[in-house]
Amino acid sequence: MTFFLNNSVNVIKNLWFILITIIFIFGGLFPIKLFAQETISKTTLHKNPVLSTHVLFLEYSYSPTSYILLGKTPYSSSQRAGIGFISPYSLLIFGTNFNLSVRLHPIISYTYSKRDEGGRLDNVHGWSLDPLGLSSTTHFNKSVKLRNTIYGGLSYMSDIFPTDKGRKLNFNFELQTTIEQALGKNYIVCFGAAYHHISNAQTGKQNPGIDSIYLLLRLSYLTD
Repeated sequence: MTFFLNNSVNVIKNLWFILITIIFIFGGLFPIKLFAQETISKTTLHKNPVLSTHVLFLEYSYSPTSYILLGKTPYSSSQRAGIGFISPYSLLIFGTNFNLSVRLHPIISYTYSKRDEGGRLDNVHGWSLDPLGLSSTTHFNKSVKLRNTIYGGLSYMSDIFPTDKGRKLNFNFELQTTIEQALGKNYIVCFGAAYHHISNAQTGKQNPGIDSIYLLLRLSYLTD
């Protein structure tokens, strides 16, 4: 009974932390007109007047270590490749456009400490699919902008992860910020950072989870 109550409390804390993080980051990036004269009564899907074409991108990201935040697994490093796109179609939420984005990235290497084996380092690989991406931009000038993105999806590892009582199938959540510099008409180079959380969402016998800060580099192509 005590074990069940402790797990329930941890789940509630994790959900509250994610909710507060989302509100804090996006609340600081765009104005929410709660007291404006106009009333926004629904969410609409439309074409973003700023982004008028699909964006295809390739990216590479690296995390040198992990942090104890939502997860409980220290001394973990990883590197990923990625391919994805950002759609010109967006969700209008509180007067701000959020472009839809999807990403698939192979996990090249994931080194982590197994706490059920005294912290012994182990290594897995796998892939992640993030079908739920929302992205907003702030323009500094005609060629430079700040892009902030939330990704949610799932990851499948080559072995049970990150303990022997975990799972191969895990779920991930990512908050990402990048600076984008246009290179001519069709190309954009981006660099930035991301907070990433991965865990099995209490579907395994153990769910230590891992929190990482990724450094990332991305090359984007605007289709005509």
